[in-house]
Amino acid sequence: MGALVVILTLVFVIACILITFLVLIQPPHSDGGTGLAGAFIGAGGDSFFGTKAMTMAGKVTIVLAVLIVSLAITINKIGPAKKTRSIMEGQGSSQPAEK
Repeated sequence: MGALVVILTLVFVIACILITFLVLIQPPHSDGGTGLAGAFIGAGGDSFFGTKAMTMAGKVTIVLAVLIVSLAITINKIGPAKKTRSIMEGQGSSQPAEK
């Protein structure tokens, strides 16, 4: 079970890096500014890979977002169980202190 968690965690990290890159290279959806894509391609360019590639990048971004959420839930469910203790465990009675 431990090897599966390690593999899923590596896929999770790779997916996070890919979605970060894809979000940064996508053009802005508003007419107002150039957004973060302008920092990499300059203010004059309309898109980094062309208009059809950016629609594909949008679809891949959605798929990666769903994958990241799914992996986060899966890793949490199958990961090692953590034993939790109360911070008040073994602290005596539950009566309030007298003044």
